[in-house]
Amino acid sequence: MENCGFGWQNRVLDATLAASAQVGSLPVSNLRIPQGAPSLGWRAPATSAVLTVSGVPGAQWRAFSLHRTNLSASATWRIRTGSVNSWWGIDWHTDWSGPCNEANGQCVHVLPSTVTDERCEITITDTANPDGYLDIPLVYAGPLFQPVRNYSTSSTFGRTLGQDSVTSLGGQEFTSTRWYQRKYTISHQSLGDADAAVLDQILLAAAADRNVLFVPDPSADPATLAAQALYGRLSAGSDLSNPFGAADRHEISLTLTERL
Repeated sequence: MENCGFGWQNRVLDATLAASAQVGSLPVSNLRIPQGAPSLGWRAPATSAVLTVSGVPGAQWRAFSLHRTNLSASATWRIRTGSVNSWWGIDWHTDWSGPCNEANGQCVHVLPSTVTDERCEITITDTANPDGYLDIPLVYAGPLFQPVRNYSTSSTFGRTLGQDSVTSLGGQEFTSTRWYQRKYTISHQSLGDADAAVLDQILLAAAADRNVLFVPDPSADPATLAAQALYGRLSAGSDLSNPFGAADRHEISLTLTERL
């Protein structure tokens, strides 16, 4: 088990994006929009597509994730990272492929360690997709920040339901569900000074409406990663406190809500 990871330096937001296929009204550039609605995302009018994120020399890569997708249970993906060589070709340094293990509309892959490369390429294949096309509203591709000490076991996972409910004179309830949103309350009781400084940068980015990826255990298997990771809005649920005196240990509570 590894310490939790926060993905906040999303190269999708500042790199050059290219797609092998896209619908004119739903281009790949829509991946920079923070909302997770299919009507605001990237759509490929086929059951296979390639996303290239490039143009950032010295970019770091470790975590890759797709969110709010329409992928089926049989979807697969290939992820590789590389850099342009002196002959203007691409030297690929990492190359991984496997099932998406889609859960809650998302899939997550974490490399064993951080790699530095100019680009990453993600190939998504879902030949059994009942829609006949790929909807990919949100993508994260970039490094993970892992604090020296892990988050507390007092952290909680919950759900927020968006429902309209009407009760008749006879007591019958008629409910219309509009949305279902997952959330984490992340309690960290042993944050060092250096980690607290990075967390302040993460919260500053989140305040500017940047989504953050939270991975409870980056070493987990792909199915667990997809089921437990969350991508969305991060905020501080409490001030940073210093309950242990002179010790290099601070306490803070964070709230992460899934981006819909």
